[in-house]
Amino acid sequence: MRGLLRRLAPVMAAVTIASGITLASATTASAGGWGCSGTEVSGSPYLTHTTMTGAVLSYVHVFWNSSTGQNCAVNVKTGSLYGTKTLTDVTIYECAYDFTGSACGDYPGLPPLTSREDSNAFYYYAGPVSVPGSGHCIRVTADTYTPDGTDVAFFDSGAFHC
Repeated sequence: MRGLLRRLAPVMAAVTIASGITLASATTASAGGWGCSGTEVSGSPYLTHTTMTGAVLSYVHVFWNSSTGQNCAVNVKTGSLYGTKTLTDVTIYECAYDFTGSACGDYPGLPPLTSREDSNAFYYYAGPVSVPGSGHCIRVTADTYTPDGTDVAFFDSGAFHC
């Protein structure tokens, strides 16, 4: 399915440009295309901003599937990076507790129950990655690099969606 989407991406981009609609605005309709199921959580998509210029390089989409108890995340590149091969990453953690704001997975005393990562040089997006989430917070992190690797955009949700 991912290969099919990558082959269709140039056509979708051309239609998007011709219609004047931004690709990043099609969040819910694209959920199945990125491999996540369920409902996009409140506040999603989340922006990744670069450290140098503040430019947005990608959007992190987070989904909750109440029938399976799974949380899922993808990091979708935007603008001129969509279709450009750059290092792109998304990681989702199932925290071992149910309170927000902490750094789930950063410290030996706060290990995640599970985590999943997708990191490589991708053309369109990293993910999908998913973890169980019933009764626990999740944390999502993402990175998107510029083509020359001189700048990177970050996102870190902290523990949330409990």
